[in-house]
Amino acid sequence: MKYIGKSFLHKSFDQGNNYSIPYFWGTLGIVYNDKFVRKGSIKTWNNLWAKKYRHQILLVDSARDAMGMSLVSLGYSMNTTSSLKLHLAQTKLNSLGPNIKAIISDEMKMYMIQNEAAIGVTWSGEAHEMMESNPHLHYVVPQPGSNLWFDNFVVPKTAKNKKAAFKFIKFMLEPKNAAQNAEYVGYATPNNAAKRFLPKKVRDNRQFYPNEQTIKHLQVFKDLGPKKTQEYNDLFLEFKMYAR
Repeated sequence: MKYIGKSFLHKSFDQGNNYSIPYFWGTLGIVYNDKFVRKGSIKTWNNLWAKKYRHQILLVDSARDAMGMSLVSLGYSMNTTSSLKLHLAQTKLNSLGPNIKAIISDEMKMYMIQNEAAIGVTWSGEAHEMMESNPHLHYVVPQPGSNLWFDNFVVPKTAKNKKAAFKFIKFMLEPKNAAQNAEYVGYATPNNAAKRFLPKKVRDNRQFYPNEQTIKHLQVFKDLGPKKTQEYNDLFLEFKMYAR
């Protein structure tokens, strides 16, 4: 645990890290193609609403992420429980409808790699895979903030060999092993000691290792309970029907 950066510990889903250890981390952001979008011109979520991007945006099929993007663009928390703010976010999403080409999941990688869309709203890990196959793609963590997500190590209480599980986790947290794994998978490691073993072009890549100032404005999704989660889902479903 001593190798894990303090920015990635004691999050709302596991205060004290009694149950989980960060394995990979990333952000929700915007991937764009410089064949269709001027390089550096997309910096904020609000840029997506520009009329020039009509029918050019692929949106990840995720209620919390899409609603969260809209909430942040209005200056609200991604974890708001205010029904008024949620409806305002949905109304703003509806106004993005003309710019939406499709609301999809895994297919986004193929479409972006094949230059079939100008912009995609997706997760940094997915964006990294796209960029490996298409040099015209770039990834942005938009201002004023976004989601901070984690893949975590956990040991189920039904595990038959907990001793081996902990040995495996310790092995994966050794800096050299964590660095080799991060370079192979392409996702960002929260292991600070591992970074010195990564190629400079990887550890200095602000698209996937943003600075502390950017990280400070990222938000971890909280468990809002079944009732509010359903409200997010219902509003997003209404938006998807409206976007068609």
